[in-house]
Amino acid sequence: MSFHGFTGFIANSFSSNETTETAEARDEKGKLLDLAPYSKSKEITMEALITTEANAAEVGSKVSVGGVDALVAAINKQESNTDFQRATLTLRQGDDTTVIHTLDEIQGN
Repeated sequence: MSFHGFTGFIANSFSSNETTETAEARDEKGKLLDLAPYSKSKEITMEALITTEANAAEVGSKVSVGGVDALVAAINKQESNTDFQRATLTLRQGDDTTVIHTLDEIQGN
């Protein structure tokens, strides 16, 4: 998997979780009659070493994962006096037609 828009990190591992939103139709007794997916998304969690924070991806920024835009939803940094600084990044992707806006675009920066 290729990552573009990331600097300041060395990826060690990643995992992904795909989900779908669904619409349900139930009868008067609550029995499920129909189930239809209408939107899917993917959440990618990446474990990485931080090499420099100067140009590192920021929460709310847009990066490319496997050629598809993703939103940097969360960055959790871990520091220790006996290890390199590490980070866990959470990225979110929507359907192929999903437009991802950065935090800077929303706030007008």
